[in-house]
Amino acid sequence: MYVVVILSGYSFIVLYLELVEWRLDVMFLRRILLLIFSQTAYSARILGLFPFPGLSHQKSFDPLMIALAKKGHNVTVATFFPLNEKPDNYEEVSLESLGVLRLEMLNIGKYENPSGIYRVPFVGNIIDQVNQLTYYGNVGFEICKKIVKYSPFIEKMKFQYDLVITEHFISECMMGLLQAFNITVPVIGMSSCSALPWTYSEMGAENNPSFVPMVTTSFSSQMIFAQRVENTIIKLMSMWHRRNFIEKEKNFIEDFYQKKINHFYYNLIFLNAFNVLHGVKPQVPGLIEIGGIHLEPSKKQLPDHIAKFVNESTDGVIIFSLGSQTKSTSLSEKKQNMLINVFSKLKQRVIWKYASSAENGTFLGNNILKIKWMPQLDLLQHENVKAIICHGGNLGMIEAIYAGKPMVLIPILADQRSNSAAAKQAGVAEVLSLKDFDDQDLTNAIHYVLSKDVQEKASEVSQSWRERESSPLDTAVFWTEKVIRWGHKLQLHSQSRDLPLYQYLLIDIMAFLSVSLILTIASILFILKLILIPVRSYMYSKVKLQ
Repeated sequence: MYVVVILSGYSFIVLYLELVEWRLDVMFLRRILLLIFSQTAYSARILGLFPFPGLSHQKSFDPLMIALAKKGHNVTVATFFPLNEKPDNYEEVSLESLGVLRLEMLNIGKYENPSGIYRVPFVGNIIDQVNQLTYYGNVGFEICKKIVKYSPFIEKMKFQYDLVITEHFISECMMGLLQAFNITVPVIGMSSCSALPWTYSEMGAENNPSFVPMVTTSFSSQMIFAQRVENTIIKLMSMWHRRNFIEKEKNFIEDFYQKKINHFYYNLIFLNAFNVLHGVKPQVPGLIEIGGIHLEPSKKQLPDHIAKFVNESTDGVIIFSLGSQTKSTSLSEKKQNMLINVFSKLKQRVIWKYASSAENGTFLGNNILKIKWMPQLDLLQHENVKAIICHGGNLGMIEAIYAGKPMVLIPILADQRSNSAAAKQAGVAEVLSLKDFDDQDLTNAIHYVLSKDVQEKASEVSQSWRERESSPLDTAVFWTEKVIRWGHKLQLHSQSRDLPLYQYLLIDIMAFLSVSLILTIASILFILKLILIPVRSYMYSKVKLQ
């Protein structure tokens, strides 16, 4: 038996192993080959910078960093959420002391009962979205001001790296700090959601607000006139506000380090989205969809009190969760009573994620179980779970689609609104307004997603979601290692990224064509005038003679 192992482009080794004579089994042979290949793999130094204190964001980034470490790369990660168990070759810089972790801290009262200008249609929506952008921008800037003085972080920035992976969000502080420390290696951005308004310009992709909904709006790709007006205004205001934040961060870093900072682009951006659920958007090779990267295919055993409640259900189970950031107890008493009233009338059992529950859950009536912590993905994959009621957070929606479960969505803020609109357009969800829905609206929505047609549609979309050339994690690892190998030689953006605005909008072409048209018309009129004047004189002379 001959086994050929190629170690490099210049040499190869032929191993002759007689399995019978050497008494080697196949498993032992595989170990030999694995050892040989592992010794020839290139180990890169990778720096991960994730300076936002949101757990749902970090869950989108951890799987790639862990996978790269397991492949033999040396990985250093700055994060607000250190891992409990770290693989080999994996170092962390904890940023926990630099900000408030966004866990059960969002009070949704102002979204449930908006006041003043926020109650005005159109105007209130725009102001709310701009305020959200301002809030998250300020969070990023405050962390930026602290991190430059944080010695554990600064020490890691002094090392040499082959690649940097950082969160692509509102703040660009990390990009500025890379220049401050003369780190010029390729940079990969990771977005915890679908493309942001400024993501497209980073890679030279089309971002036309006539059909590309802004991530904070409640619109799908099919917008009426009024929605396109709002969408366009939001895009322009978002881009303007973010530019101001970046300029503020840039000035701060320049003053702190006494060094000129220029804008430089990402080599590639990963998007935690996939067109099956999030809709078809303009793409270029440098925008890679890895929606579902956080999903673990293996099921874990449910805690006993949850498993018993689910297994004993004869009519199915519905999950209700408002995510990790939302303070679940901040729903008004009126709204909570309304939910209890609707849930108690259902044939199905309901599991409600609620922070102030007992350790083994709190029962309400015969069919409602409140729990502090919810193993959501494992629950969704249980055959007795029929649907989920949630806030439209990206990870939760992805988990529901992966499990083939339809959704009742009650979006609160940020990308939850556009996520919900996309899910409804995909036919797997019903969307309710937090401030407006009543008992009947919720009851109708639940019955809708439990209907046979919607259940079948959710299963169909799930199959399409799973059907890809490679898994999201394998895709991310492949492109990461490709960027490591090729560096800045790898061009994945379109030329439109580097065009001046007047060229991108064809202003010079329109000016040229306009001038050409005017000159052409003027020339024709001039020629006609030259021809008509002699003719007119001749006709006039002839008439005069007569």
